[in-house]
Amino acid sequence: MYEMRPGPDRPGTTVVWHVIAKQTAIALCGQQLADHMHASQAEQARHCPACMAAFAQLMAVAPLVETS
Repeated sequence: MYEMRPGPDRPGTTVVWHVIAKQTAIALCGQQLADHMHASQAEQARHCPACMAAFAQLMAVAPLVETS
């Protein structure tokens, strides 16, 4: 399961939405995120391009199906 969490972009100049796996603080782009960030900083934020590309790759992989 994945969720979106706001955090700084790579240069640290603006806030973007990152994709993280539940129960972790590391985004799919590899960036360490704080547990909480003030919501008003993220209201108009864009999405992290690296996280979105990694998430698209994860969703494009066919699920494993067990055969009996």
